[in-house]
Amino acid sequence: MTSIKVTQPDGRTVDILQRRGHLSYCYGACCCGRIDRGYAAVPVDAYKEEWIKRKLRKVVHLTKGGCLGPCALANVASLEFDGQSVFFQSISQPSQIRMIFDYIEAMVRADRFLAPPPELTAFTFDYYDWNSRARQTGNVPPSAALGSEREVDADAGFDRT
Repeated sequence: MTSIKVTQPDGRTVDILQRRGHLSYCYGACCCGRIDRGYAAVPVDAYKEEWIKRKLRKVVHLTKGGCLGPCALANVASLEFDGQSVFFQSISQPSQIRMIFDYIEAMVRADRFLAPPPELTAFTFDYYDWNSRARQTGNVPPSAALGSEREVDADAGFDRT
C-alpha cells in the first residue's frame, strides 16, 4: 500500500492511503432497493460482510450511496480498479456480490485490472459513451473492450487491440 501527502488549502498536510479501487453501490434513491416501488431489494449486508471478511478495507473502498444510474437497470454497482471502470446491473443476490468480490480478489492477486469473468459478464454494462466514441475514432481506452486482453500504448494512453 502506498500513501501520499496532500496539502489542504489551509496549509495543513494530510497523509492519505491510496487504494487500488472503489466499489460503490446504489441504495435507497429512486429505484435501487425500493421494494415499495417494485424493485428488488439490495443485499446491503452482503456487500459489507464480504468486504470485511476478505480484508479489503485498505485495498478497495466500499461506498453505499445514492443513484449511480441508469434507473431502468436498477440495483447498480460501480467498480473502479486500477483506473478502469466496470458497471454492474441487477445485483440483488448475495451470490452476485460474492462473485464481484471474487473478481476483485482475482485482480488483486494478478496485480492488474482483468476483464470480468464469464459469470459476471451478463451483469455488466458500459454506462459512459467515451468507449463507443473512442472506437469510432480508433482511440480505444483500456476499459473499452472488457472481454479481451489488452496491450496499452504507454505514449498514447490507449489500447492497441
